[in-house]
Formats: sequence, structure tokens, C-alpha cells
Amino acid sequence: MQTDITNSKNYKWIYTYDYAPESIWEPWRDEETEAGWIDEEAESVVRRLQSDLPCYILLTDSHYVINGTWDDTFKSMKVLSEKLGVISRTNLSGNGQGLLAGIIHLGDLTDGLLPLHKTRQFEGKCIAGMQSLGAPLFLTPGNHDYNYFRGNPEVVYPEVPQFYVDKEDEKLRMIFIDSFDPKEQVRYGFTDYCIHWLDATLSNMPEDLHAVIFSHVTPLVRLQAWAKDIRNRAKLIDVLNKHAKKIMAFINGHNHCDHLFNDLNNGMFPIISINCAKCEYFQEHKPEGAVVPERALGDRTQESFDILQIDTENGKMYFTRFGAGSDRYVENHKAYWRNI
Repeated sequence: MQTDITNSKNYKWIYTYDYAPESIWEPWRDEETEAGWIDEEAESVVRRLQSDLPCYILLTDSHYVINGTWDDTFKSMKVLSEKLGVISRTNLSGNGQGLLAGIIHLGDLTDGLLPLHKTRQFEGKCIAGMQSLGAPLFLTPGNHDYNYFRGNPEVVYPEVPQFYVDKEDEKLRMIFIDSFDPKEQVRYGFTDYCIHWLDATLSNMPEDLHAVIFSHVTPLVRLQAWAKDIRNRAKLIDVLNKHAKKIMAFINGHNHCDHLFNDLNNGMFPIISINCAKCEYFQEHKPEGAVVPERALGDRTQESFDILQIDTENGKMYFTRFGAGSDRYVENHKAYWRNI
């Protein structure tokens, strides 16, 4: 379906690559809407979940703006977490299956264009909302989270640029790494320290654990369309290849699209890009093979994030989509689309 953007409110911010001035959208709601579609979509997601695996809400690139769609994104996560709680109470095993085990945000909470105190105010609202759901929150810094863009002088660096979390019951190590530095000539990429730290983190990982790596930016130049180079990409790939048998997937945001890449020469894990939570729909600045689901305000396609479930015992992963886009899964070291 071809969208007539000339008759769509806020078409400029949804259907073209641009930022709303001063991070304020033109009004698109005359009053608070009754978003019944949120409950319907949450029910649909719950029906498609693997009932015996813990759940992680996985989202990226929310790019919070005043009068944007974050409030509905948060409502969607809240309704979903409540329904997951119902699943856990009816689960007779008592091992936490079906519970919301965490929330993972892969970066770019805001546009990073405003004075630092305003950026922190917006970030604080997003973070407090996600934390209020009662599950652990894991944040990966995105390029816009440096408050760097369009000459913004109030640049800020993450206090914890890389970290890992072990989920021993799930036989899982979740690793989060930074991928941007505005003071470098090649801004997108990975520091030497990060790469050495990642090597040590994978080397020292207990043998019964499996790793999933989360980053804002992909490790390969051809899997993004914003930069001509990615700093230290060869060094990072060397580390990933060295520990390939321990890794289930490399998951990133930044591309504002869904993308599955199964052609790493080690053949042991895929690179998976997650679509943006921001209500946005344009085809430019996308890597070859990208899938950009159509978005619209006021229905389920306004949102786009995943419930991630990881089955380390069988080497499988499930990405169940809330909103625009398709479910995906990982099996036998490859990522696939699941048509529904």
C-alpha cells in the first residue's frame, strides 16, 4: 500500500529522515486516545511465545520526543508485562518460565540534540518508566546518547560503556558493548579497551554458559548505511571468530530496520538488526537486504519491538514482534524469518 504522506499528520518525521525541531512534534492527537489495539496486540504476542522460556523485552532507537509515541510504547510494554505475569502464575513448574526476566534497550533513547539537562530529563522519563515494570533494565549506549549531534557542545560519555550479566539458570551470559566515540576520526566503532575486554569476557566465561552480544552498531560496514568505516572492525571480528562456538548471536540496533545476516565466515552465529521503536518509515539509509515494515500512527504498526526468548540448551532464539514487522528465530546457527 502506498501511503499518501501529504495527508498524513507528522509525515515529515515518519516518512523522511529528519529530526523534529527542538525534539517537539507537531500535535497529532486532539485528545488522549483509547488504545485498544495495545491490548489486542499484546494478546497476539503472548499467544505466539514459547511458554517454557523466560522473556526479555528487546527494543532500540526509541528517539524520545515531546508529543511523540513513547507513552504508547511504554503502555505496550506495561500491558505485555502484566500478561506475562499471568502466564507465570499459571505455570506449574515454578521455575520462572514465561516471566519478564529483563528489558534490553539497544541505544538512542533520545535524539541527543538538546541541552544536557533536557536530554537527561527525557532519558530519565524513559528509564524510570521501564524500571517501574519491575524487571532488570539493561542499557546499551547508542550514538545519539552521547548528546553529540548537530554540533551540540554538551557531549556526555556513558559511565559504564561495556558490561556483562550472567543468567546461570538460563546458562546465558549477556554481553553489552559500546560502539561510538564522537572524538575519534572514525566515530562509529569499538575501542581497543572494549575489544580486549570482550576477549577476556569470552575467554573467562564458564564452559556451560552461552553468550549473546548486544551492541548499538553492527561490526560489519556493509551491514549499515551511515558510515564508510567502523573503527577496529577487523580486531572485533577476530575476537568474535576466536570465540565463535560460544556465541549464539550478535544483536544490534541503529539501522532502523530488521535485518538478518548469516554469512559470517565462522558460520557459527548470525548478526541480527532490530527495527526502531520510533514510529518511522522510510527506505533510505538502509543496508542491502533490510526489511522496513510500514508504520502508521494510531494502530499496532505504530510500535515495533520484540520479546526475546533464548533456549541455550537447544541453541535456539525467538524474536516475537510486538507491532510492525515479523517474528524471527535462530536455529542451527542461522537466523530466519517466521511468517505469520
